[in-house]
Amino acid sequence: MEFITHVKNINGFKKIGGVNRMKDLISSPQNIVVIGDMYVSTDVMVESLEKSKINCGKITQLFWGDYDKTHFAENQQNLENHGSDAAPIAEGLEEAIVDADIVMTHFSPIPKYIIEKGKNLKLILTSRGGVEHINVKEASNHNIPVFNVIRNAEPVADFALGLMLDITRNITLSDKFIRNGQWMHEYYNTGQIKLFNGHLVGLVGIGNVGAAIARRLNALGVSIIAYDSFVSEERLAQQGLGFIKKVETMEDVFKKADIVSLHLRLTPETEGIINEDYFKLMKKTAYFINTARGGLIDEDALITSLQKGYFKGAALDVVKKEPIPSDSPLIKMDNVLLTSHIAGMSEDAVPKSPFLLMAELDRYFETGVTNRIVNEKDLEA
Repeated sequence: MEFITHVKNINGFKKIGGVNRMKDLISSPQNIVVIGDMYVSTDVMVESLEKSKINCGKITQLFWGDYDKTHFAENQQNLENHGSDAAPIAEGLEEAIVDADIVMTHFSPIPKYIIEKGKNLKLILTSRGGVEHINVKEASNHNIPVFNVIRNAEPVADFALGLMLDITRNITLSDKFIRNGQWMHEYYNTGQIKLFNGHLVGLVGIGNVGAAIARRLNALGVSIIAYDSFVSEERLAQQGLGFIKKVETMEDVFKKADIVSLHLRLTPETEGIINEDYFKLMKKTAYFINTARGGLIDEDALITSLQKGYFKGAALDVVKKEPIPSDSPLIKMDNVLLTSHIAGMSEDAVPKSPFLLMAELDRYFETGVTNRIVNEKDLEA
């Protein structure tokens, strides 16, 4: 097949089930199951596959859910909070997975029993960054790579920057007061407002989103420190991020930064990781930003810390329970800016995400190098 001529480093593919299985993806026709939904169509998925280096054989198209945004949001929330068993699978998936070599999904869950039925599965593709809807552990048990794509790093980075500017300069708060008939010049942080580039921003996590926000901050002349145990200074330099000063511990970020911005993935190990101990370390004039996941935060500790004045304010696009309960103390705090989990929303990012996904996979075919195999460390060579 002509596809083989494009693969320059085929012997480098050690983490995707072995060289022979990797060759299969491009040298022989693959049975593929695509599962679209109301936001990512199966037509786009099929087109992205057919334009990729994958040797497409039979493609089975399935649809997950319905076209009700409320239902979708409920299923999304359940999957993000409780994993791949928390929402129904796509109709027909249980039958289609039996002879599938590849499955591509957006948000449709791929639970343990589906992976067990996929005796021929070589690759699971998802056109989003989060993988809570996939039982990654079971995929690893069967030596099946789970390949994702960061489709929304740029819009989330834009949004995080907007939250930083808003919370430090009282933009939304001033609008709120004006609409309530109050022309205010005194705010909770009056006397502590400074130029944006006078802040030291601390990033917890330097993945795709963290890197994107760092580039924006650097362009504005903002100094940046960051903690990420998986990213070396050498790698930062290779990515053109040498302007970031790495610190030794997460505690260092909370102690030193004027603005702490959270960019971690939610896993069983990171759930509730940001607790009162961290908030107590913050400067009393500092701000906390979360555009990642609400589950990363001990929310009771966050509320208590704000009430006790451990730090100045918070801007949150995500909370532990969404929609946020109407009786949440966070709603009543002037020093808390809340948005409804919209940081990643962009008109073009989600519908076109399968093309971004396949571009990443094609680059892997070309180079043998990727950071998009989420379970790489758990796969056999």
